[in-house]
Amino acid sequence: MIDEKHLKHFKTIVGDENIYSDKAHLIAYSYDATRTKFEPDAVIFPRNEDDISAILKYCNEHKIVIVPRGAGSGFTGGALPSSGGIVLRV
Repeated sequence: MIDEKHLKHFKTIVGDENIYSDKAHLIAYSYDATRTKFEPDAVIFPRNEDDISAILKYCNEHKIVIVPRGAGSGFTGGALPSSGGIVLRV
């Protein structure tokens, strides 16, 4: 589980309306076409490249796992948060 202080920091980057940690979003982003499930700690929707850069820098500094995700239609499990962390919806 990700610490609340990290979620607050991400909200300063992307705004309250672009970060989710509610159960519905976590479930929606926990699987791909493989139907294997790993629930993330949060889902972030960056608005632009600056958001992505700030998020990646913060995650690197605080050792937070980040999984980039597009449509989630892959058959390899590459977009799954198998170690928890943040799903970055790009």
